[in-house]
Amino acid sequence: GGSRAADRLIKAHPEPHRLKLFLQLEAKNMGIYLPDLFEDGMDGGNSGDWNNIMGETIAGTLSYNGQRCTALKLLFVPKSHSEEFATILAKKVETLSVGLPWELHDSNDRSKAKYSQITPLPNLSRVSYMKELIADAIEKGASIINQ
Repeated sequence: GGSRAADRLIKAHPEPHRLKLFLQLEAKNMGIYLPDLFEDGMDGGNSGDWNNIMGETIAGTLSYNGQRCTALKLLFVPKSHSEEFATILAKKVETLSVGLPWELHDSNDRSKAKYSQITPLPNLSRVSYMKELIADAIEKGASIINQ
């Protein structure tokens, strides 16, 4: 269940202050990048480790357009590395193919072609919701750094 169910259970407990609770983020799953990850530098995101890290970050945030409950929605990066991390992530996202889920890209040889990696949102209400989220983020100081 979600937080409403958890709240009811907590309130129903005879001694709720004795319960061990954890952070409930309503499926706002976190990717946490610890400072020691950056000790050897990010190398523009091109080293083997950083290719893997960014690949997993993109898979975690964007597969199924982030519309799955296990998607990463919050990325915690040390502030001293956040701009470089965001720039590299944006550049990697810009290399992904955009289109309908069944469209093939990047090859005349069908056996080597890949399907679209970024696909449309499922309906107009999700598009409106996404626009609201973007406007809210910009209003609070965010900026769009990709194309």
